[in-house]
Amino acid sequence: MVSFETMQIPDQIPGFKLLAALWVIMAVIWSMLEGNFERVLIFGFLTALTGLAYLFQRMMGGRHFSAVPGLLLMGLWGLALGAGTVLMTLLLMAVKTGLHAHGAEFTTAEITAVWGYLPLWSLVGLLAGLGVGLLLIARTPKRN
Repeated sequence: MVSFETMQIPDQIPGFKLLAALWVIMAVIWSMLEGNFERVLIFGFLTALTGLAYLFQRMMGGRHFSAVPGLLLMGLWGLALGAGTVLMTLLLMAVKTGLHAHGAEFTTAEITAVWGYLPLWSLVGLLAGLGVGLLLIARTPKRN
């Protein structure tokens, strides 16, 4: 008998409702406070993660994939999360600066630093996505 490696995406992402609630709380806190570099990075990550998790759950929840396409899918999802974190952080920095009429909330060095994170965070996201894919393969029951 031959065993085929497969991956099943869960119907519901565990902890998604908690993640969405955390995002709402962070959005309220973030909008009231002055611009802070670390806070906007965390909120950028939470925004990208919540949005991509929602889309992923809606589009892929409950599906089965063979190992290689499943790993590629998870790797691309992780890559999108890494790059999306940088892009969402830059967008949030622009929004935060626009909300307050007293001048720039973030320095040019901070904005440049976030843009410089793009390659590293994309790579880290790719590797994290591949790791999640390997975990999904390991926990999917084997079919003979």
